[in-house]
Amino acid sequence: MKRRNVLAALGVAGSGAAFVTGSGAFTSVEAQRDATVEVADDANAYLSITDTGNANAEYVTEDNGSSNSEFGLDFTSSNSPGGGGVGVNANAVTVFEDLFEVRNQGTQRVEVEVTPLAFVRSSGGNTTLIVLAVPQSGFPSVEVDPGNAETYDVIVTATDDAMSSVNITQTITVKGEAA
Repeated sequence: MKRRNVLAALGVAGSGAAFVTGSGAFTSVEAQRDATVEVADDANAYLSITDTGNANAEYVTEDNGSSNSEFGLDFTSSNSPGGGGVGVNANAVTVFEDLFEVRNQGTQRVEVEVTPLAFVRSSGGNTTLIVLAVPQSGFPSVEVDPGNAETYDVIVTATDDAMSSVNITQTITVKGEAA
């Protein structure tokens, strides 16, 4: 047999073997796996939301009506620390510094965003109340490394005292996404 014929035969055999064995790619796989998820209250979750422990912490509330408590803010007379004031001043800007913190208790850096940035309540065409949650190190979102926290201030502007008590029933959403 000639050398060229031997090389050609080996080439055909090699390509046929590759065709038979395939490339190793697949189009689908189905497998059953276990997953366990535990729901924690705001203070113990991977993205912890708690008061800062300072004097303004008394404006932070927790709904303990279920097995998992939820964080909230209360600036009304029913939550007057030390029995003093009964609300924010009309036609003024009130700042509650170091009110709450969002702590990254996970394993990777997260971008944290609080939405909506502001709550607006109006009556009769006049804006009466604006509430704004502001992170101290950046705006509107911040990156938080594992084990670290971002502290938030809350700014309240009341431009009209016609409403003696305003209940904002909207929800603050704290979103953490891997950075």
